[in-house]
Amino acid sequence: MRNKIVFVMAMAGMCCTLQAKANVQPVPQDSVHYESYMEKELMFQTAEPTYHKGVLVTSPWNGNWFVSLQGGASAFIGRPIGCADLFDRVQPSLSASVGKWFTPQIGARIGYGGWRFKDCNLTVNDYHHFHADLMYNVLGGLYAKKENPRWGIVPYVGLGMMYNPQNGQKPFAISYGIQGQYRICKRLAALLEIGNVSTFQNFDGYGEANRFGDNMLSISVGLSFTIGKVGWKRSADATPYIRQNEWLVEYASELSESNRRYIGQHDRDMRTLNELKKILEIEGLLEKYSRLFEDRENLSSGYPKNDYSGLNSLRARLKNRRWDGKSPLSNDSLAVCSGIANVNVDDSGNSNEVQSDNLAKAQELTNMGGDSIATYNHSDYLSFINSGNECIGSPVYFFFELGTAKLTDKSQSVNLDELARVAKKYGLSVTVVGAADAATGTADVNDRLSISRADYITTELVKRGLAVDVITKVGKGGISDYNPTEANRHTKVLLYMK
Repeated sequence: MRNKIVFVMAMAGMCCTLQAKANVQPVPQDSVHYESYMEKELMFQTAEPTYHKGVLVTSPWNGNWFVSLQGGASAFIGRPIGCADLFDRVQPSLSASVGKWFTPQIGARIGYGGWRFKDCNLTVNDYHHFHADLMYNVLGGLYAKKENPRWGIVPYVGLGMMYNPQNGQKPFAISYGIQGQYRICKRLAALLEIGNVSTFQNFDGYGEANRFGDNMLSISVGLSFTIGKVGWKRSADATPYIRQNEWLVEYASELSESNRRYIGQHDRDMRTLNELKKILEIEGLLEKYSRLFEDRENLSSGYPKNDYSGLNSLRARLKNRRWDGKSPLSNDSLAVCSGIANVNVDDSGNSNEVQSDNLAKAQELTNMGGDSIATYNHSDYLSFINSGNECIGSPVYFFFELGTAKLTDKSQSVNLDELARVAKKYGLSVTVVGAADAATGTADVNDRLSISRADYITTELVKRGLAVDVITKVGKGGISDYNPTEANRHTKVLLYMK
């Protein structure tokens, strides 16, 4: 009996626990989350380049070439030495070379030197020296700190050949020395060079063959002229671009995930609407509320339908631009627009005045001191339009993506087709005004961006047959006239009478 009582109590406790759990409702998670749009705007901007400290890029093939011309004196010292001292052997010399700097410190050149020299018997001979040298600028590291240092100290060593036309000797030679450089301007530098050429003893016709012993000491001054590109590029740090690309990849993944959620939500909403339609149909109320479903279907298909009332109004005004302001307008003409009376004109040309009391309102505002609000009758308004000082209708806006001259939506190009057609048909002048968002980018960047956006729209209008001479381009730079910020990234097109 006792065991049965314990069993019944255990079962009762378990049922109470299950019931308590069943009564606990899950708490929905908070769906509100914070997104920093300022951070996104900054990440979408073009990354400013940063550079590695002290690291320069190797010169391209067409950069940092130089041509040098030098003149000075040389003295021959050989074996046998002869009876004259060094100064008795001094003779004039000339040299020329062409070379290239591969880095701020390493370069190479090929050159020619020679003229006359005195041998051990003080007999004057001619000589020619052809050589190729490897050069090392000791002060080349200064280029990492400043763009063009003025001083350079350049030791060099090279190989070549000496030629004595008097005896026909052409021995192998080793050249070495040091060159000092002083940059006069961007391309021109002054040179001072002290060097020596060592060759075999029989170069002057005296001494043993195949043994080094003859030397040609020289000192010269001259000029060096740089051709091609001048200077060195700093090595850019790719880290900011890598970080930005990684963020963009993550952001694209987030957008893709959001799109998948929205598609799922849309499908659920459509199923709900279909169920509601069935219920209304069963209750006999579908015809009464069918308008709601039609509006929903129009929105789900893309953009709302456009009745082109504004464009038709423009056509009507252009059709009656020769009106004298006195005779009555026909049914297919325009009554008034732009704040005086709104007219919807369908494709057949029939007009329907939907507002006519704006004239009295404008007059009332003018009497209250609204200087910018003017009242016109039909004749005044059309005369003002015909003068070419007032835009015909409203400007047509084209919106662009951040930092580019690319339309946010290609469907906007439909307006370009109609603008070009109307402007050509009625001989209108066109003003294209580009603008950028002042909240992002510098003033110089926004000035260039506004011009490029105006250029894009102008080019598209010209492609559609509009003459260039009827188009005026204007760049407003960065503006903050509209809210949201994205609305400032636009180009507007205004039509005027000529």
